[in-house]
Amino acid sequence: MRPETTLKWMARFARVLTVPFVRLEIRGGACAPRLHTGIIAANHRSLFDVAAGLIAFHRFERYPRLLIAREYVEGGWTAPFCRAIGAIPVDRNGDRSLALRAAEEELAGGVPILVMPEGRLHWDADEPLSTGPARTGISRLAVSAGVIVVPAAVVGSERIWPASSYFPRPNPFRRKHVVVNVADEEMRLAGDDHRANTEAVMAEVRRLIAEVS
Repeated sequence: MRPETTLKWMARFARVLTVPFVRLEIRGGACAPRLHTGIIAANHRSLFDVAAGLIAFHRFERYPRLLIAREYVEGGWTAPFCRAIGAIPVDRNGDRSLALRAAEEELAGGVPILVMPEGRLHWDADEPLSTGPARTGISRLAVSAGVIVVPAAVVGSERIWPASSYFPRPNPFRRKHVVVNVADEEMRLAGDDHRANTEAVMAEVRRLIAEVS
C-alpha cells in the first residue's frame, strides 16, 4: 500500500478514534490548494501533534512525508507505523544530510514534506506562545529544492499527551480543544542565511500560535 493511501486511512481512523475526547478545530489553509509539493513547518508540543496533523491535512487532501527521529523509524513499536507512512529517518546525533537528501528526492517527486524544525518537544507553561530552538534544515531544504513553505501551528495538543507522559490522557467526560492553524499565505525562502530564514518561519509559527491562544 502506498504511503499516501496509508496516511489517508490513518487520518480517517484517527478522526473517529479521537472525536470522543478531542474537539479538533482546523483554521486557515487558504494556500493549501497550491501545496502540490512543498514543506509544511509546524511546532512540536506533543506526540499528539502527529495525529492532529494527519487529520488536518486530510481535510486539505494533502498527505506529507514526515521526518522522524531514526530511533522511532528503525526500532520499537513505532517502527511498523513509521515505515507504513514512508517516514524519513533523521539521525539527531549524526549526519542529518542523508535525511535532507531523501526529503529533497520526495519533493522532486511531487510529495510534500512535514518538518518540525524544533526537532524535539517544546512546551513551556510559563511562555505558552514560545517555540524551542529550531534547526536550519528547513531553510536548506526549501532553498535547495526551490519549494514553498507553509507554516502551521498546533495548540492544545499538550493537554492530550503531555511531554512528561508515556501515554496520552484522554478524558471522554471533558473533551480537550486542539487547534491546527495553517497559514493562508505560503513563504518562499532564498539566499544562504539559513538561520535568518528559519527564524522567519518560526516567527510565523508563533504568530499562528498567538492567533488561537
